[in-house]
Amino acid sequence: MVSIHFDLISLLIILLFYLLGIFSAFHAVFQSRTPQGTMAWILALICIPFFSVPAFFFFGKRKLEDYDFFDEELTLLKKQVKLEASFVEAKTKSHALKRIDTILEGKSLTGNSLGLLSDGEETFQAMLKAIEDASEYIFLQMYIFRTDRIGILFAQALKEKAQSGVKVYVLYERLGIRMSKKVLKSMEQSGVFLGEFTPIRLNKFQMNFRNHRKLLIIDGEKGFFGGINIGDDYLGRYPSIGFWRDSNVLVSGPVVHLAQIDFIKDWKFSQDTNIDLMIGDMKVQGSSNVLLVNTNPSEDRPKNLLVHLEIINCAKKRLWIANPYIVPPQGLIDALYLSFLKGVDVRIVIPLKSDNQFVSLAMSVYIQKLVEAGIRVYRYSLGMMHQKLILVDDELAVIGSSNLDYRSMHINFENTIITDDLNFIQNLNSSFIKDFHSSHEIEKSEFKLLPFSRKFASRLANSFAPIL
Repeated sequence: MVSIHFDLISLLIILLFYLLGIFSAFHAVFQSRTPQGTMAWILALICIPFFSVPAFFFFGKRKLEDYDFFDEELTLLKKQVKLEASFVEAKTKSHALKRIDTILEGKSLTGNSLGLLSDGEETFQAMLKAIEDASEYIFLQMYIFRTDRIGILFAQALKEKAQSGVKVYVLYERLGIRMSKKVLKSMEQSGVFLGEFTPIRLNKFQMNFRNHRKLLIIDGEKGFFGGINIGDDYLGRYPSIGFWRDSNVLVSGPVVHLAQIDFIKDWKFSQDTNIDLMIGDMKVQGSSNVLLVNTNPSEDRPKNLLVHLEIINCAKKRLWIANPYIVPPQGLIDALYLSFLKGVDVRIVIPLKSDNQFVSLAMSVYIQKLVEAGIRVYRYSLGMMHQKLILVDDELAVIGSSNLDYRSMHINFENTIITDDLNFIQNLNSSFIKDFHSSHEIEKSEFKLLPFSRKFASRLANSFAPIL
């Protein structure tokens, strides 16, 4: 009798999983981003529901459904800042910047100044100085925040400002935080407002939407954007990785004021509390046009992908890209091919040594296709290359947090700075030339020498591209 009882329970569990698989397969038709993705989910959900049903519940959603809820106070702030922004909307701008403007709700703003920060040491020095000079409030948002020497320096600086009466808000990503509980507790006890942005929301079956933005805002006037997290690896102190090549941009002016809205939205969404402070007026700090692109998975269309496609399509003579993780949707690959066929000088810098070997395997499939098509790809030889940069002709410079992969284009929260400032473009041009000299160009013959095991591993890893 006991055996029959257990057999019946087992049969019911199996039946339940298959019914859930069929139900989820219907749901996948409306959730997946591509026909290939839809078919993959359908086959997996029907054939192996024991593994695929839990995976679909947590990873199958393509849209964050409750991020765009605003209370009255936040809506009013958004209207106020947008209204102020209309007074500094850029009127004279490059043709490429105009094209990007047309596909976004937000317009590029003038009255800004920009400075390129070429490595971790320069960036951290500028950040710590800005924190020291803060008089009203500090917004810090990081994907990775480590408990190491530079992390402790930041924690101490933030604690001191909070104790002096400055409002300090720190929003960190649950999957990226590397700070010890002791350090976090000491920050909180010093008056720092700590918030955790977690992609794991079991009550809504979500485990996939990561906040990948890197941002520091000081008094609504200075803003730091780019790919640099807080950690000693960005100072080359991790022997296993070596030198870490990355860049940030320091922006002063109206666009920083605008950037605060998205920090406040992220805080409200993740903490369900308002930020209790008065946001001052916009202040003109220069004459540069800057466009801030904040993207998130609540959008009806893949705005980050559309922006990057348009950036690539703007190129007439030159398209130089630096990015560590190139596992892109097919549309981006096609756009790169098209630019090359039009005679554009397309060059891409990737790391020789990666901090993520699985992604490195997956991206090698795309790199081989690009090189065999004639596009010039360079491996940065001095260490890990983590920059997210694009240079278009002498018209457009792009720097931000986005990788060229499915996750950044569709799933992550990201931010990007785009400008047509000539001085910044020239500085980025010089930076690229140095990186080319510190790299070796990949030859087609390199891929013919790869052993079968490596080719197979790359293809297998590449099949997971949509979730990397």
